[in-house]
Amino acid sequence: MDQHLDKAILAIIILLLILIIGLIVVAIFLALNYFKKSSVSTDLTNEKKNDSSEVSFLEGTGLCVTHDDKPSVGICAICEDEYCVECLKQIDSVNLCPEHFNTFANNTWKSITNQRTTPNSPEDGIYIYKFKRQLWNDRNIPTYIVNEYKIEVENDFIETYVQLNVIEESSIALAQELEEFKRKVKNV
Repeated sequence: MDQHLDKAILAIIILLLILIIGLIVVAIFLALNYFKKSSVSTDLTNEKKNDSSEVSFLEGTGLCVTHDDKPSVGICAICEDEYCVECLKQIDSVNLCPEHFNTFANNTWKSITNQRTTPNSPEDGIYIYKFKRQLWNDRNIPTYIVNEYKIEVENDFIETYVQLNVIEESSIALAQELEEFKRKVKNV
C-alpha cells in the first residue's frame, strides 16, 4: 500500500509540475502578445504623429510682444502674436491686439469657409489655417478664423465648423484663391 501511495503522490507532483509549466507558457504567451500590441500601437501613434507633422506650430515665448515682462494670455486673431491682458481686446469673441483692433472694427467681414471637422477627421480644416497664415505672412492680408461648435447630444458627437473671415471687398477673390490652395494641398 505504501507503494501505491508513493505512486499517487508522484503522479500528483508530475501533474502539478505539468500544470505549473503550462501556466508559465500561457503567461509568457500573454506577455509577448501584450508587448506586441503595445509596440504596434506605439508604431501607429508615431506614424500618426509623423503624418500630422505637416502642421506647424508657432513657437510662443509666453510673453507679451509689447510688454516683455508680462505673460501673454492669448494671441491676436489676425497677426497671431502673443499679448498680455492689457493689450488683448475682444470684440464678438475675437481676440485682437491694439494694432488690429481698428482693422477689425472698421471693416465688414465675410466668412468664406464653413469646413466641417469631427473628432474622426480634425485634419479636414488644416488647409484653412495654412491659407490664413500664408495670406498674413506673404501679403499682410488680415483674416481671422472662428470655430463654431455643434454638439449632437443623442450621439455624444461634436462637430467643429472652421470659418475663415476676410474683408468683404476681397471675399470673392480670396475664396477663389482658397479653392486653388485647397486643391494644391490635397494633391501634395
